[in-house]
Amino acid sequence: MRGALGVPLTEVGPLLRATGDRLTDIVRGNGGVVLTGHEALGAKRVGDGLWSVQVRRLADGHVFEQLARNIVVATGGHQPLDRLATQRVAGAGLMELASGRLLQSDDVLTTGGFEKVADILTGKRAPKIAVIGGSTSALTTIALLLKSQPPLPLGAGAITLLHRKPLRPFYHSVEAAHAEGFTDFGADDICPVSGFVYRLAGFRLEARDLVLRMLGIDGRVPDPRVALHRITGDDDAVARAAIAEADLVIAALGYRPIAMPIADRDGAQIPLAAHDGKPMVDRHCRIVDDQGAPIPGLYGLGLAAGFVPWGALGGESSFSGQANGLWLWQNDVGLMIIDQVMASKALAAA
Repeated sequence: MRGALGVPLTEVGPLLRATGDRLTDIVRGNGGVVLTGHEALGAKRVGDGLWSVQVRRLADGHVFEQLARNIVVATGGHQPLDRLATQRVAGAGLMELASGRLLQSDDVLTTGGFEKVADILTGKRAPKIAVIGGSTSALTTIALLLKSQPPLPLGAGAITLLHRKPLRPFYHSVEAAHAEGFTDFGADDICPVSGFVYRLAGFRLEARDLVLRMLGIDGRVPDPRVALHRITGDDDAVARAAIAEADLVIAALGYRPIAMPIADRDGAQIPLAAHDGKPMVDRHCRIVDDQGAPIPGLYGLGLAAGFVPWGALGGESSFSGQANGLWLWQNDVGLMIIDQVMASKALAAA
């Protein structure tokens, strides 16, 4: 995949498993312990610079405590159902507009998801689908619906993508973008480290292919089955109508972190920023409380952690949101955490 725009997750899985096996051998060979088949129930502060993690062995339910000076939370992300209850689109409540016709993109993209969609649309001769969101999951969901077999009976304008931000494709360089006639970017949209155009905000792989086609870049012809609508504000009647009239509404509103329970010495839960819908970590990958203060010894990375690259890590200055990517986590972001852990260890030794 060298030189490609990314690696499909189906191709990444075997590599990650092999990497995990090798890493396990290295850790155990140097006197460490790798606990597979266990789950962390929570962590509690038990002293200055010391935490106790409650761990359960899944085989028999045995629970024990594991002491640690540093904890890295990499528990992934999810799409919480309770978020939908308060979500508003174009000035109206999403649950009210969708009225029992609502799925989340994760439901569609997981194994068996397309079959679920096909079952919901059974009997609809010309189904209408509204996809809400401008994230990779939104575009990937549409790509799945367009190419899956057996095909859905999708006519012209069957799928409407409702998004707030402009849809941007990733390019390896300014020259590559200009070669295709794409000029919708400025100096703030170029990564100063790599020279990539929309390094963080730009779509890649099949999501990028769909965006390029829908924007008609370099002579591409938009797919007639898909319509784009950029939501203009709370008074956008077109957006509300697209949701109300759809046979199926798919919410692709991103992911929230699966935050591990963290308690103080007295057992009281420490309120985290992640609990308030804010990024779980700060710019140094330190987990922060609801006031934005880092909690010593706690770090986080991975899907929905909320980290945004900066400085030597690169990324365009115009980017807003969070950056997710295995390359980041396994390279510069992971190294940032390692450097802090090693620095604290050296300080404790001194």
